Parts: sequence; C-alpha cells; structure tokens
Amino acid sequence: MRTVVLRVVALALLLLLALVAVLSVRTLRRLPDTVVYFMASDGTSFHLEPAYRRGGRGDAVARAEREVTALAAGPTRSEAAKGMSSAVPAETRVLDARLDGDTLTIDLSASFERGGGTSMMMGRLNQLLYTLTRPSSVSAVRLEVAGRPVTVFGGEGIQIDNPWLRSAAPDNPVW
Repeated sequence: MRTVVLRVVALALLLLLALVAVLSVRTLRRLPDTVVYFMASDGTSFHLEPAYRRGGRGDAVARAEREVTALAAGPTRSEAAKGMSSAVPAETRVLDARLDGDTLTIDLSASFERGGGTSMMMGRLNQLLYTLTRPSSVSAVRLEVAGRPVTVFGGEGIQIDNPWLRSAAPDNPVW
C-alpha cells in the first residue's frame, strides 16, 4: 500500500513539473524581446520613448530588418495615445544588411532620407541608431541609403559618423 501511495505522489509531482514547464515556455514566448524607439515631445523638445515588441528568432540582420519595418509602421494605437510617433517614413525598406563583428551596415531605401525638417531628420536618425543598438551585440551602425554610404544626411546637412558608435551617443537624446 505504501509503495502505491509513493508512486502516485511521484507521478503527481512529475505531472505538476510538466505543467509548470509548459506554462513557463508559453509565457516566455509571449514576452517582448525587442525594443524599438519612437519620438515623443514635451512641447518644446523631442526625446525617444522605448516600445517593446515580440520580434522572434533570427540573427542580427533579420532582427534589424524587423526593427526597421516596425519603425516604418509606427507606434500602436495605445503607444500613439501616449504621444509616441515615428519620424521614419512608412515607405522605408531595408535593401541590404550585414553584420561584421559588432558593426551593422544597413542600406535603406531612398525614402528614408526624404521629407521633414531638421527635428524630424534628427528623430529619424536617433530612432534608427537607438533601435538597432539596444539591446544587442551591435555597437556601431554604418548607414547607407540606396547603396551609398551616408556621412551627411538630408538637405539639412546633418553630420553622421560612419560608423556611428553607440558608446558615443547620449543615453537619452533630446533635440
């Protein structure tokens, strides 16, 4: 009788452990694993706000493509209600991306460089740099637009280091 009770208890514990494992895996699959940065304004200046997304698996190049797509798509309704917006044009596409060590070279469509004033252009660049370098193994970004390296961005003449070093950027840019 005692061995039967022990076997039933052991079986119950195994079933309980299996249930906990299944629930843990399902919960972990739903947790955000990507951070994209959108613009927000306090009325006199702009800053970045993080938005958390479920990106899925893939290497740094696949992740970068998903992140640029998310920036171009803009914030969700609830994020927009909190004042978030995207300066990245909706037509922006990734033409090519490659990782060399910890430097990501990303080639974006020409639409990335079109439209907007200085604040929008600064927002666009900040959104891209912060999104592609946090959290990740990418510490520098080389920007190309339509196949050409960019060191001066847009008609405003914004200077860009090529590569941009994440470590040289402030933690919370305000422009």
